[in-house]
Parts: sequence; C-alpha cells; structure tokens
Amino acid sequence: MAEGDGPRVVVSRDGPYRVRGGVPVLPGRIVEDEDGQSADWEIGEPLTTGKRAVLCRCGNSSTKPFCDDTHLRGFDGTETADRGPTDDRRDEYPGAGVTLTDDMSLCTTAAFCHDRVTSVWQLMAETGDPEVRTRVEGIVARCPSGRLVLETDDGEQVEPAYEPSIVVEEGGPYWVRGRIPIESEDGTPWEVRNRVALCRCGRSENKPFCDSTHRAVGFGG
Repeated sequence: MAEGDGPRVVVSRDGPYRVRGGVPVLPGRIVEDEDGQSADWEIGEPLTTGKRAVLCRCGNSSTKPFCDDTHLRGFDGTETADRGPTDDRRDEYPGAGVTLTDDMSLCTTAAFCHDRVTSVWQLMAETGDPEVRTRVEGIVARCPSGRLVLETDDGEQVEPAYEPSIVVEEGGPYWVRGRIPIESEDGTPWEVRNRVALCRCGRSENKPFCDSTHRAVGFGG
C-alpha cells in the first residue's frame, strides 16, 4: 500500500469529511431496552464500496450521510476542540484491577453508561466480581466517543478490536472505529484513538468532535 493510501479521515476547511483508504461507512442506530434505556448497537450493511467517501459535516445535505455541497452556501466548520491529549482531561475512577477514565468533553449522550438503577461509575466499586467486570467492559466498549476508557493496573487499555470503519448513527454523530487517523483542515493530525465521535449536525462547539448538540437541536438523518 502506497504512502497516504491507508485509512484516514481528512477534515475539509468549512466542508465535508473526506474518507480515504477504503474505510467502510455503515448505518447504525442505538437499540433501547423495554425501559427506553440504551442497550446495544444495531449496525447495517456498508453504504459504500469504493476507496473514498465524502461525508456531510454541515448537517444540511439532502443526500445524508454524503455531501451534496450544501456547505458552500455558508458553513463555519472551524475546529475548536482542545488539541491536547485526552489523558490530560481524564478523571479516574479506580476499581479492582482496573481504572475507569472519563473525558467528559467527548460525551455524545449515547447513554450506555447508566440505567434506572446504577451507572458505570458506581459499578467500578464492584469490579472484583467477574460478572460486573464484564458488564463494565461492555458498557465502555459501546461508548462511541471514547469518553470512557478502561485501563488495567498495568496501564493496558481494555479496548474492543474494531476493524477500521465509520458508523453513521441515526440522528447522531459519525462513530469512527479502529484507530483511524483524523487529519485537521490545516494538515495537523488529531490524537489517534480507537473510538471517536465526529460531529455530523454541524452545530457542535467542540468541532470536529460531537458534543451532543444534535440532541438539543433535534437533528435527523
């Protein structure tokens, strides 16, 4: 594979995300349980088959998730997120053999982290129980943005092994999986992470990342 042909996402200045390297783009939605709580992901078949895709970032394309140049009518896509490493922003919640770290600035309100009874933060006190540990690992893995990360006492991250792919969350952000590099509009690389949520509604105040504004504005598509 030639240099530059690998999977990556390039943020265009006031324009779309340009996906390179044959990264599959798939539709997805959050499945709720009988109590209306986020329970799991339902992922569909790939929407793309080519090596490249151009994904809407302004939120107004008539061909979502793909760009139709609507951004040319006027879209401010200025990247405003903190360029420092996520480790500098993380709070720690220790458990038995593992620590949950939390960068709240990355929250998309996917709401896998809590239910009517408890939350992942409360469960950390019980991670000595293998069943609880497994439950915590599942909750963290379903968090699309990587706000939540689980680390062992040896410093190893407990992360799902995703193939590079992008899930278009119904009414929500792009869930970028599998350590896909993301390149800023000025060519500067963002920190590479296994799970990233990119803004799709065009209204985030933490661009290019999602800050859950899509829920406040009732974003569809």
